[in-house]
Amino acid sequence: MTASDGALTGERGGAVVTIDDGPIDARHPSPGTGVIVAPRPVDPDDGVGLLPRWVRSVGWVLLGAQLLAMVALSTEQYRRFALTGDFANYSQAWWSIAHGHLNPYVSGLGVSFWRDNAEFVLYPLSLLYYLYPHPIDLLWVNDVVVVMTEVVTFVWIRRAVERAGGGIPDGVGPVLAVGAAVALALDPWAYETVAFDFHFEPIAALFCVLVGYNLWAGRTRRLWWLVPLALICHVLAGTYLLGIGLSGVLAGRRTRRPGVVIGTVGLAWVFVFTTVGAAGVKGQFVSSSYGYLVPGHRGRIGLVDIVAGALTHPGAVAHVAATHWAVIVSFLVVLGVIGLLSPWGIGMALVVLVPNVLDGSGSFIRYGAAFQSWPAMPFILVGSVMVLIRLLERGAVARRVAAVTAALWAGFLVMFAVVALPGLPRAWLWVSPPAAAELARIEPLIPPDAEVVVSLPVMGRFAQRSSVYGFIEDHQTVPVDRKTLVFVFSPYESFQKKLTGTGITGATRFVARRLDARLLGAGAGVHAFAWSPPPGTTSVTLP
Repeated sequence: MTASDGALTGERGGAVVTIDDGPIDARHPSPGTGVIVAPRPVDPDDGVGLLPRWVRSVGWVLLGAQLLAMVALSTEQYRRFALTGDFANYSQAWWSIAHGHLNPYVSGLGVSFWRDNAEFVLYPLSLLYYLYPHPIDLLWVNDVVVVMTEVVTFVWIRRAVERAGGGIPDGVGPVLAVGAAVALALDPWAYETVAFDFHFEPIAALFCVLVGYNLWAGRTRRLWWLVPLALICHVLAGTYLLGIGLSGVLAGRRTRRPGVVIGTVGLAWVFVFTTVGAAGVKGQFVSSSYGYLVPGHRGRIGLVDIVAGALTHPGAVAHVAATHWAVIVSFLVVLGVIGLLSPWGIGMALVVLVPNVLDGSGSFIRYGAAFQSWPAMPFILVGSVMVLIRLLERGAVARRVAAVTAALWAGFLVMFAVVALPGLPRAWLWVSPPAAAELARIEPLIPPDAEVVVSLPVMGRFAQRSSVYGFIEDHQTVPVDRKTLVFVFSPYESFQKKLTGTGITGATRFVARRLDARLLGAGAGVHAFAWSPPPGTTSVTLP
């Protein structure tokens, strides 16, 4: 069997078989020609193909079990109040939009919501409020979109194996497909992605994987609506599409032209929103993360400034990258480093992982911030399987290389899963059950029109209001804009390690003694106070 211009040609029982966009339905030979012609491309889910039906069943069971585990973790996080400022910012905007505020102000960020990465998809998501008016909806959405992304990835991999057809040894195809499903179900970074509050990168990743899969399959008409859906999820979706476009260009003639269009649209999207200051909070993440590349620069740092700075400061680039190599390697070995050798893996790896590695603040490349790197991971897995397929098609020596590579990959995957997965619930459920019970008792006592200042690690559940601020100590000053101000102090830390017992104790004493606030509740280390500021008070500084 040979490959040419995206088509595979081989022999089957003396007849010529041509496969263009996918596996053909070999049950319909063209009479008298000896050529088997597919009346239509085989859809990956219609039961026709080279892989047995049980392969799909195994994949769906694994991914279904993963979804149940993720939903259970998210539900327990919500019950434990183990949700931080990121969740508070999004849930406040979600609540505000659902109540008719179409340009919601996020008090924790100090900006209008749209200026935080142009995440316009929250507007349709706000309709979920009318089905179930609790922000846990956002956590469940996060779980579903991550697993749906994996479902599309599994379908893509299964289709790639089917496209290879007889070019790989008998019995290997099901092993590749099931192995990919196992990798998806055991990937620790998928669980880390859903564990850290709620973010829009996973939603953008879902639509981007659909864009990549349909581009690979030649279904370009679907891209007219998939590309816009990806873009409205996050300004970074523009960079993701740039990566997919690069993959399309590298993959061959059939995908080159639509790849150029997709990449150009994505780059234009990033340029526009970077220019207006909506990439990060008012564009600040650009300067805080990549400002070291443009020392002495005045004014707003743009995309061109960053690229030019990286080219002219290779020493700074190498230094920052060296501090993050261990994390990036751990991401890659789980899903197959060899995926970087595939056109469909390298594009997203370049536009997602490289910027994360070069982030001077380190915020984008932490284990706990896996959602930042998640959009590249399905593509790397797809690329890894495609590289294995190419090796399996190239003779005995290449097949031995594929076998050794797959065995090493499986070993690393199992090792990381065994080490990382058991400790994940402990890492993300930092609020004890007694403290959670006290927080649950206090929450309904807070007037709906009150301003709330709450410890950052438990801030997420208290954001269904117009004014909420996270307490992160260091002589923090918070504005006073309501007649009643409620303080909620909890000693529990998130992985960010923002709070200390000393800071909590000092703030608690200050509010109780200096402000003479009324105690709402105290127990399990949690203290809550209600304070009526004197007329004319505009701010208060906590110790």
